[in-house]
Amino acid sequence: MHKYFLIILSILLSGCNPLAKNEKENFKDIALKNLTYSYMDGMSGDIFKFNLETNDDLNKIYQENNYKYSHFKCNNIKNYFVTGAISVEGEKLKNGKYTSSGYFKVCEDESMNVCIDKNQLEKLLTSNMSCRVVFGSLLQSSKVIADNILISKEAIRKSNFQ
Repeated sequence: MHKYFLIILSILLSGCNPLAKNEKENFKDIALKNLTYSYMDGMSGDIFKFNLETNDDLNKIYQENNYKYSHFKCNNIKNYFVTGAISVEGEKLKNGKYTSSGYFKVCEDESMNVCIDKNQLEKLLTSNMSCRVVFGSLLQSSKVIADNILISKEAIRKSNFQ
């Protein structure tokens, strides 16, 4: 009896979730601006900060779909894991563009205990980093909001210390 109840419940819950298929929104007009880096005492490696600029209101999408997290993920570089987050809830509208702040770190694994600095990242990069914005929550599948956000070795090299 419990098994049937769980099956029916899971069918009902999946029917209530319009994003169960891990749809892609894929906004094309997203640009990464103002890349900087900083170092915090007690933390390994540098934190890279940026602004994400788009014509679309990402916060509206985030709120309407009851998402709980907004990750910034990039393809791994050699044996390093690249991950961060976007603050869409703090999004600002200026001159018809929506701007959200974000950050990422480059680390040996997801625990983020051993991470690298700007100079090490420059040496590792052989091509552009390809990144994406992913929204999600515990009760629904994650959704790729934008992909193919490129960060070049030149952009990393030109990033300023803050």
